[in-house]
Amino acid sequence: MLKNKNLCKILYYTDRDALDRPALTEEQKLGLFGKQIKIVPKVYVDGSVLAYVIISMDNFTPSANPEFRDNIVTFDIVCHYDQWQLKDFQLRPYRIAAELDSMFNNQHLTGIGELHFIGASQIILTDEFAGLTLMYQAVHGGEDKKSTPNPADEKKFVEDFNELYDQKKREHVVNSSDDIDE
Repeated sequence: MLKNKNLCKILYYTDRDALDRPALTEEQKLGLFGKQIKIVPKVYVDGSVLAYVIISMDNFTPSANPEFRDNIVTFDIVCHYDQWQLKDFQLRPYRIAAELDSMFNNQHLTGIGELHFIGASQIILTDEFAGLTLMYQAVHGGEDKKSTPNPADEKKFVEDFNELYDQKKREHVVNSSDDIDE
């Protein structure tokens, strides 16, 4: 998701001309993950008016490949009403949905399966936040077994993730202490 320039701009910039703004730096893109692109279904409303994408997996069922379970992958797109409007009569949650759909519909993700769009619904959370839920059926086939990562590769992935997580955690502590000093 962080490779999609338009998606990153729409999430990062809150003004109507978000798509006309400069591409994000790597640091800005990494800052989206965990704050606006979430895999934990909790949104912290901190006074900033942001757009969020919350990714979850649910409704696991047996599949033709006994190594994996089919499931529903859900993208909840939540935007403050003040940020819905983009230029040219586009609506931010629908534009985010279009970017996500172009990235994930009928795509095979190793270990997750092939994603097939099955529907979308409007969600209204509060009198300030609403958006859309996109749903995809993740269907596993035999290719997932063949593509299961090498344990050595998985170990490297986990090490890289932990290093990035620790770095972000240290940055958060430094930024929090800066706020306290002020």
